Amino acid sequence: MSAYEPNTHITVDEYAILHLPSGARKMIQLRADGFINLGKFGSFNVCDVLGYPYGQAFEIQSENSVIPISSLEEGITDLNELDSEELTNGSSKDNRELIDGANVQKLTVEEIEEMKSKAGGNEIARELIQNMIKNHASFDKKTSYSQEKYLDRKHKKFLRRFQINYLTSTEMLDYLYYEKEPFRINNLSIEMLGLIMSIGNVMPGGNYLVTDETGGLIVYAMLERMGGRGRITLLHENDQPSVHLLNKTRFARELASSPESMVQYVNVLQFLEPENERPEFTPLSEEEIKELPEIAQIQYERKVKRFEIVNAAIDRVIANDFESLIYASTLNPTSFIPRILPRLRGSSPIVIYNQYKEILIELNHIFLRQKSILLPNIHHSVVTRYQTVPGKIHPLMTSRADGGYILTGIKVFPIENVVAVGRGTKKRKTGKPQETSDDATPCPEIKDSSLTPETH
Repeated sequence: MSAYEPNTHITVDEYAILHLPSGARKMIQLRADGFINLGKFGSFNVCDVLGYPYGQAFEIQSENSVIPISSLEEGITDLNELDSEELTNGSSKDNRELIDGANVQKLTVEEIEEMKSKAGGNEIARELIQNMIKNHASFDKKTSYSQEKYLDRKHKKFLRRFQINYLTSTEMLDYLYYEKEPFRINNLSIEMLGLIMSIGNVMPGGNYLVTDETGGLIVYAMLERMGGRGRITLLHENDQPSVHLLNKTRFARELASSPESMVQYVNVLQFLEPENERPEFTPLSEEEIKELPEIAQIQYERKVKRFEIVNAAIDRVIANDFESLIYASTLNPTSFIPRILPRLRGSSPIVIYNQYKEILIELNHIFLRQKSILLPNIHHSVVTRYQTVPGKIHPLMTSRADGGYILTGIKVFPIENVVAVGRGTKKRKTGKPQETSDDATPCPEIKDSSLTPETH
């Protein structure tokens, strides 16, 4: 298996996304002999899930043991499976007679907790849900659709199940966007990430200049698409780039670990003045190295390696051979982007992301006045989630409409002092015969009856 292919099975020490029946997600690290606590859903040992394929669902039994199941929905009680005694008088056509208050459930909290403590798994959850329906005073007053929503809500609340998915860039982004603090990734959405990858022409073998202040999420998505072939030069403004999310992936070793690493990084000063920012280093001879203490030799080897890595990154900048620019930074692009453009090849796509459209508008006006940027435009994309029932459709109230904006364009090299001349037609001057050469072929006389005036 290639080092850049994702593991198909749950592997120790990897990060993964854990899905719960309620729709909640959690990022976990599968440490050897680790113990994952899911709160009210129970707990399990990591060693019990290792070796299963990613996407496998599990059910927590008694004493924190787990068994594999086909899916999170396996064995869930369906509305059609409940008999007439459980549904009492069936369902209502509408909810006009429904009184859904705190006293409609006859089971007490103590009785529900006692049933929950008997054992884990689907059987106890099914029994508990059926008892709650029997003791619900207004269940038959609900419509069939409301009853199905009630069942679904109770299943998500009581079933002790989970599913482990591989931590792809989209899984990571969706988790951070909805479950955590989206401002840490500059409100970047999945739709906009896909648009950045597409317009940025990210593919295997490419050479890209990137500014990523989403914790390394954009770089991770690029590395997935590149498949282990190509180069990324990461431009940052601090002593070290902030790529804590990339460190949770299998590509962490590709971040400037050697001069041949796919990802090298340079700071702003090294990018703007590469020749002046090369590190000073005086190599030692073999005899001098041998005379050093063991600890000093290790430090010297690290210094040599760091010197080679920095020079490799600066050489990439001086080559002016970047095929694309992907910029997602809090630095104002209006003053900084024009200084980056000379490092790009001709016909290189430019993708500049920002969560605020107003910041990109000013830069778009600059691009419109420049001849070196072709087709500047601002894009925004969002997918709205809908809830559908027969005859009705409306967006979910928890949907989000943000996700940021991107300014795109194509870097070109305009040719100066060239006037475009099109193919025109000569106008005949009235009163003067048209001059023709002897070699010219005379036009045949055209007779058209439609042009002959009618005689009366």
